Amino acid sequence: MTTQRKVRVPDSREHALEDRAEARRLESQASRAQSEAYAALAEACSQRAQALRVVSLADHAVARLGGSEYERSWAWHDGERAGTHAELMDRESSLHEAQSRRALAEADRAEAEAQVSSQKAHLAPLESPAGRLPRGKGA
Repeated sequence: MTTQRKVRVPDSREHALEDRAEARRLESQASRAQSEAYAALAEACSQRAQALRVVSLADHAVARLGGSEYERSWAWHDGERAGTHAELMDRESSLHEAQSRRALAEADRAEAEAQVSSQKAHLAPLESPAGRLPRGKGA
């Protein structure tokens, strides 16, 4: 579900900077939620990897101790598949952990930008030296 905010045209530099600060705070809040979601995914993947390792061990035990040749062969191959899948889940968990850290860093950056915009709203604008505009990196 997305929230649409009514965009209004600010009537002054101060209001424009405060609006920008609020927008950056919302970005920060959303990035923190994203970080938490990635952290939850990482934990779920880690738990699934652990469960798959247990499945692999159990299958290999059945392969050693099972009844028919078919049962032993099936268990061995299923155990190998579960072990491979556990490795993939470990990699996915690691990826989600990195995504969580990145989203948290983005949240911190957005919060810092919000604070700067809010502070600028209450200060006189800086004049550019020699009439040149600063070069920015964008949003």
